[in-house]
Amino acid sequence: MAPKTERFEMRLDQSILERVDAWRSRQSDVPSRAEAIRRLIEDGLEEPDPKDFRPTNPEKLMMWMLSEIMKGQKNYEKETVELIQEAIYGGHFWALDWQLTGIMHNHVDTKKSVNLVVDVLDMWTFIERAYADLSAGDKKRIATEVGPLGNNPKFDGFDGNYESEYMGIAQFLVEKMGRWESFKGREFNSHFQVVDRYRAMAVAFTPMRTRLSGRGLTVAELIELLKLR
Repeated sequence: MAPKTERFEMRLDQSILERVDAWRSRQSDVPSRAEAIRRLIEDGLEEPDPKDFRPTNPEKLMMWMLSEIMKGQKNYEKETVELIQEAIYGGHFWALDWQLTGIMHNHVDTKKSVNLVVDVLDMWTFIERAYADLSAGDKKRIATEVGPLGNNPKFDGFDGNYESEYMGIAQFLVEKMGRWESFKGREFNSHFQVVDRYRAMAVAFTPMRTRLSGRGLTVAELIELLKLR
């Protein structure tokens, strides 16, 4: 314990003193008034980590009731239910953070990231569709002018290590929401970082998109986009 080197005077009304006395009388070592106030100040100044899972008593009751309902299900996960109930009993809510990492997280997809993924998926739909309709000569021209990345261009997904938010959004949109179904069943992991390049491509594609009513991308437009890939 750090030495107490500072001294200051405090005046309290009788009702607060009575509450302090009641609190210290409930402590196992029955501290003095001064020590009780020091402890209360320390507890009050200790800010909880906003990431900590600290359910209120009503929330604990709901968790308990739901866990009891889970026991009545045919194929319930016994270990998970027991973990939840033991955490409620003992206040071991940190254990849920450790064990249920897929649920107990603080991640929320940002609107900015969602918008970029939507733009990228839309753009790649046009790119792949246009490329598939090209003649062999046009495809050879693209490969010549763009280089290796102009050969059979496909949406690669996003990097699973460094762009997992974007990758997760793309997977959810396609696999769970049924959007852009031409990408369904793909890995979505490019295994290399692509966000900056995709963003540059999307910026170039935006004015093109307004002119695509009734037609696909031209060879020149494909070349312009794929050179940014």
